[in-house]
Amino acid sequence: MFRQVLATTLRSRGWLGSPRSLGTSNYDPAIGIVGAGGVGEAIGLNLHRAGKRVVAWTDHNPSAGLELAKVAPNRVATPREVAEHADIVITALTVPAVVRDCVLGADGVLAGLREGGLWIDHSTTDYNQTIELAAIAESEGKHALEAPITGGLTLLQEGKMTVLVGGDRALFDVHRELLADNFNTVLYMGEMGCATVTKVVTNMFAGAHVVLASEALLMAKKAGIDMASYFDAVRNSAGNSYVWETEVPLILNQTFDPGFHIDLHNKDWNLGYEMGRKFGVPLVAFGVFEQTYYKAMYKYGGTVGSTHPAKLLQDEMGVTLDAPGFENWTYTCKLVESEMEGRTPTMAVVHQENSEKAAFTKLDARSVDR
Repeated sequence: MFRQVLATTLRSRGWLGSPRSLGTSNYDPAIGIVGAGGVGEAIGLNLHRAGKRVVAWTDHNPSAGLELAKVAPNRVATPREVAEHADIVITALTVPAVVRDCVLGADGVLAGLREGGLWIDHSTTDYNQTIELAAIAESEGKHALEAPITGGLTLLQEGKMTVLVGGDRALFDVHRELLADNFNTVLYMGEMGCATVTKVVTNMFAGAHVVLASEALLMAKKAGIDMASYFDAVRNSAGNSYVWETEVPLILNQTFDPGFHIDLHNKDWNLGYEMGRKFGVPLVAFGVFEQTYYKAMYKYGGTVGSTHPAKLLQDEMGVTLDAPGFENWTYTCKLVESEMEGRTPTMAVVHQENSEKAAFTKLDARSVDR
């Protein structure tokens, strides 16, 4: 029944005909954005470059969205006002409590979104809350997709991140074009909640890799190995990982700053533990890594870069894990096609030297994210 109602609504808006009509000029929704920090602003700019209409946006920080305002000047005061202008509202917010506040209530997204409208949430948030809010939207005749993103802000600014989508498959199929305008890889994960579980676990993996990489670097330093050579050796070995390639250079240049705050990474550790309890999965090893993250946050503060566990470990050892040649390091990615039928391409890291690009992703250049 839901799919029939959904299809009727979408056809009435001119968004759904035959499957082959997707991606044609019939698909032209008005898009609103709630949250114009690093993620929300980059998404808005990517959509504008793709020819999509960003008709309204909002952010609680008056300094946020300065670049977005140049192409989408209609900044409004509340999420409700954004939704009143839009067919689709995208949220890109920091923590579950903020997501809830921006979606519910008299000034929330759902209060302004028309019947049949769509809410897409790119936030990394709470599993139970995601399912709850989506159910509330559906009870009001509105629709929702969870769509957390992964890969790092550097890639998002280039439209190369991965988006993980959960929710109704028919709804996803209709709006896949919109997601493809922002992301290299668009993966449908299943029903509502599946994408959130996947995203949180990937962040837990990333944190574990940072701590392990830091210990590996300390071993090399103590052994007197050239650090740049060691970096190249590992990334051409069975021990390589995406985190080794994209965060170890931030240790070697001593910025410890991937453009993501450590308190937000610790929020993700907490979300992961809630999921572990819900599904009855012991997370013993992850617990060790989590404590290292909290120890680093308590020592350096919640708004430092999320690679600071490496600084914690080097400081405790009384050494510096630096290496010349990484001062202006940054990266991009290229997709490598799979030779297996039905498998998605793999992201391959391409290392670059670009001082302007490297500086732009740093947290001190983007206080608007708080």
